[in-house]
Amino acid sequence: MKMRKYYRGLCGALAGCLIAAAPPLSVRAEEAGYIRAATYTSDAWVSNFWNTESDHMEEELAQIAADGFNTIILVIPWREFQPSVMPLTYNPYAFEKLDQVMEAAEKQRLSVMFRVGYTWDYYGDESSVYRFRELLRSEAVRNGWLAYAGRIYETGSRYSNFCGGFMTWEDFWNYTENMGRDMAMSSRIRMAKDCGYQAYLEENYTLDQVRGFYGPKLETFEQVYIPYKDHPSAELFYEFYDHFLTELTTETQAVFPGLSLEIRADGDIVYDGMGGKKYYSHSATYPCPGADYAALMYSVSMGQENTGNKISASTALEAMTRNLDSIYAAAGKPLYIEQLLYMDSTEAFSHNTQVEDEQVGEFVRNLAPVLSGRTNGYGLWVYRNYVNNAVYNSQFALDQEGWSFSGDSRIEERNGSKAAVIGKKGSISQDLDGRIPGSSRIHVEFYAEAENGGASVTVQLGGDEQTIHVGEGKTYRMEFASLPRYTFSITAERRIHVDDIRVYTYEQNGRIYERDGSAGDLAGDFRTLNGELAAE
Repeated sequence: MKMRKYYRGLCGALAGCLIAAAPPLSVRAEEAGYIRAATYTSDAWVSNFWNTESDHMEEELAQIAADGFNTIILVIPWREFQPSVMPLTYNPYAFEKLDQVMEAAEKQRLSVMFRVGYTWDYYGDESSVYRFRELLRSEAVRNGWLAYAGRIYETGSRYSNFCGGFMTWEDFWNYTENMGRDMAMSSRIRMAKDCGYQAYLEENYTLDQVRGFYGPKLETFEQVYIPYKDHPSAELFYEFYDHFLTELTTETQAVFPGLSLEIRADGDIVYDGMGGKKYYSHSATYPCPGADYAALMYSVSMGQENTGNKISASTALEAMTRNLDSIYAAAGKPLYIEQLLYMDSTEAFSHNTQVEDEQVGEFVRNLAPVLSGRTNGYGLWVYRNYVNNAVYNSQFALDQEGWSFSGDSRIEERNGSKAAVIGKKGSISQDLDGRIPGSSRIHVEFYAEAENGGASVTVQLGGDEQTIHVGEGKTYRMEFASLPRYTFSITAERRIHVDDIRVYTYEQNGRIYERDGSAGDLAGDFRTLNGELAAE
């Protein structure tokens, strides 16, 4: 069947739910047809995009449109847009940049979708994960979430190219990590009460039924605890968590109409206590009530052995057809693959099955028949390669925010772009603790320019330091060994300009566009795919 009508239905439903002052969605949005989307982060990455300058936004969005995409996905970190929930506060710069992107996308006739509630950002000192965990047990945090989602929806609704959004299970999955933590039983019991797990079981099961999972020694529901991952009771906790995600989605739809949920298509292993095991399916979340589609992250590794093996393009396409048919039947509505992982260069997932390197292009070019009739669109996570830059305000878009400046150091604007000026014997520094994952090597890059014959510049990361000579304006690179703590600083013997600072451990490669904007070997394959899907 043709999927165009579902996209029109989505946009039409949103148009009917907009605030009274908002304009109706444009003809362009309603007639966009099959959604062909790229996640947009300019020359940054999702964790620091909103505090960078994006000097070439118009050109970047024009390239996305020229490649046959009709939509961009914006990842909206909860904490960076709403720094505090008690009291409620909002980040003006983030919203100003959101307006800027919406306007620039509109000029390129690109629709915009929001990924609502991204977990990771560098805005505060404490871990952003904490706030997401509190959603299960704090009314104030839950109200803050709804206020944030409502404000995001209201902002998007001012623009004719706004086409709704989705949440993802992965942004809210962190509370399940307690299953694998080493903690006292009293803590497990307390947490089971605080998050509503005990109350859920008491409402939906008899005590005898719960004993069938926890064992005969369970005397009351008040003794129910957060289970261990290898205990039979884990199945009940997964069921509870599916209920929580569905309930949160429904509540959020009251302030963000039509919001969808990225379902957890992968099963989780549960054990029967007698040496047997099975996969628990999260299919209860697939129907996604209140949304016209179910969002989905699809990886070539789905349903595969995932032992680091490689498969052919034809094998991957056949498996994808089977998998999508199964999920589509369970959802009962179109699927939106907002994260199509045709490949994955993330080191942590190196064991996952991949398509043979030389056949990835073939896989992409032959996706149209698989996607048509089962999905209403797809999106890419890595349209342009990026690094996991640990630096906040790395391009000084927010002046000195997040940095410590010493000596005669300041911010200057040059050719419409801001940069740091490090004066003689001056320095800039930033605490990067908690932002750099374990790795054998850490890469440092920055643009620098010195006057009058150059300058000696010392870069310090943790307890290690290196000194280089900076002369002409260019990007300077160096490597450091992994260390337990990371304070980063740049000190100059004489005046230099510094900009676009990156401290990272890996580069995410999608083979479509390189970090410098040059085309990769898959760019043409995606243009071919988009051309076929545009004709749907």
